[in-house]
Amino acid sequence: MIRLAIHGGAGDLVPGTSDLRPHRAVLQQISERGYASLAAGASAVDVVEQMVIELEDCPLFNAGIGAVLNRDGLPEMDAAIMDGDQRRCGAVAGISRSRSPIRLARGVMDHSPHVLFIGAGAEALGRELGLEQVDSAFFITEERFHQLKVAQEKGVIVLDHDTSHEDPPPSDAPAKDPGFGTVGAVALDANGHLAAATSTGGLTNKHPGRVGDTPLPGVGTFADDRSAALSCTGTGEAFIRASFGQHVHCRMQWSNYDLLKACEDALDTADGYGGRGGVIALDRNGSLAMPFNSRVMFRAWSNEDGSVQVAVGKDGAGD
Repeated sequence: MIRLAIHGGAGDLVPGTSDLRPHRAVLQQISERGYASLAAGASAVDVVEQMVIELEDCPLFNAGIGAVLNRDGLPEMDAAIMDGDQRRCGAVAGISRSRSPIRLARGVMDHSPHVLFIGAGAEALGRELGLEQVDSAFFITEERFHQLKVAQEKGVIVLDHDTSHEDPPPSDAPAKDPGFGTVGAVALDANGHLAAATSTGGLTNKHPGRVGDTPLPGVGTFADDRSAALSCTGTGEAFIRASFGQHVHCRMQWSNYDLLKACEDALDTADGYGGRGGVIALDRNGSLAMPFNSRVMFRAWSNEDGSVQVAVGKDGAGD
């Protein structure tokens, strides 16, 4: 069986109050292209990388072009990729000049004996590998600049797709621009290998140098052919404290949990630390789980027959 899923972030956007058709269309198209590649024999790791590259190129989401801005008004992006075969992985954090953060993370995995590079060292490696470099202004959009100013006026740090901040908003809270959210992908290929990739700009108005769960293999990005591949989105600090990816793996390996139960258990743990968000996950048998405790999670996935579905809210309402 081949299968995949992607996400475009989570938060407390009120479903039905904004036009989400552009978001849905992008998720649909990228998933369909990814599934076609899997069907043609591409590896899971190549497919998740390509889908995340495409998501980074879409300013609707918080990765690559359109990444949110830190307190100083600059993009600081993180990314990771992990191959379930032998747990090969590569990650980067705090970068602002590499054209594609996930491509740089793949470069770390394939061309370095190390796993995680940060800041100037990561950018230097990208140049050594011949990866495209750009000015940091390349990633900044008018919407992200406005979003930062609003957050600074309120003195808050904003999570993906939030209509409010810090605490979940009341059910009648008005929705704001939904165009921001960590992106990620998971896939199972025809050879039975799993892979995961995640890319993000982090949190709006975050302290410069802050790093979340995305570039931490075994936390926000994880893949092991024995258990599952997953990509998280949400409150990174809580997901780190929950050791999210490893938590899921251990529950499946040693507690005989199925994929959904393991993901829900890890999400409950993160929730206990104040974490909001969700996860997309596939196991080695092609089972899919996508639990989230925020109001929405932008997501798309392939069914067993190869058809692609897209959803935003808990029950698809407001999609």
